[in-house]
Amino acid sequence: MLGTLGLTGGYFAINNVLGEQSGEKSGQKLIKPNYIPAPSKWLNDEVTVAWLGHASFLINFFGTRILIDPALNSNIGITPLGDLTIGPSRYIASALSSDEVGAIDLLLVSHAHTDHFDYPTLRKFQSPNTSVVTAKNTSPLWKGMKFKSIEEMHWQDSKSLAGVTVKAIEGKHWGARIPWKKGMEANSLLLSKNGINIFFGADTGYTELIQQQLSGVPIDIAIMGIGAYSPKSFEAKHATPEQAWKMAEEMSAKWIIPMHWGAFNLSREPMDEPITRFRQAASGQIEKVAIQETGVTWILPR
Repeated sequence: MLGTLGLTGGYFAINNVLGEQSGEKSGQKLIKPNYIPAPSKWLNDEVTVAWLGHASFLINFFGTRILIDPALNSNIGITPLGDLTIGPSRYIASALSSDEVGAIDLLLVSHAHTDHFDYPTLRKFQSPNTSVVTAKNTSPLWKGMKFKSIEEMHWQDSKSLAGVTVKAIEGKHWGARIPWKKGMEANSLLLSKNGINIFFGADTGYTELIQQQLSGVPIDIAIMGIGAYSPKSFEAKHATPEQAWKMAEEMSAKWIIPMHWGAFNLSREPMDEPITRFRQAASGQIEKVAIQETGVTWILPR
């Protein structure tokens, strides 16, 4: 159990969980987002992106409804019995519940860590009309769930699903849900349709590998993780805000969306430090930052 909890944020997350279990953090009130997306009103001839919190995104990509790394409940962690979840509690509620998200054409899960691969949320989206993309050697985790298809993808694999070309990109992270499952990998993702390219960085430390793999591809939107970098050893697998900005600049992204901060306390940096540092890194170009708050809906300018 402790090994699995560690995958959500290392020993600091474990300490947080044990503190909550003992009542140390009882009375914590879940903060409601200031913005609530309205996906039923989105237009199919646009690219609309909503940040649901942490690494969870809902996108209407020219009519293809995409959900990425959904973890929409009040906790993340292990699920020893049904949907019972033991793990860190949210600080900011998801901008939408699973029921409010609506029908999904394409469900993308970058890797198996519990803050990205949340069983109770994923089960909610089972549908014969939904295609799934998952990382290498993680398809057994989907056993018993019913979808149109479940496609394992590894670095440089490319597939056309629901009208979108999905390419797996190698970042600098790991994907084992439990420590001894060494073969489970982690993906960043490139999504392309109608000449528009969206890069979802998922979890990654700073690496020039991403720029090399995206060479020649004009990136319209780069969604970059900016949290869980403290203590210093965490930087190997989670970029700092400054490193995330640098990677987005290296790929010449037109628009940038920071994520992976504010929802769960998975590391040692203060909850609001990542976005403060990211804004400082973007100083002079802050107009390129498309979303800065949970629940915000943004439409790609035509």
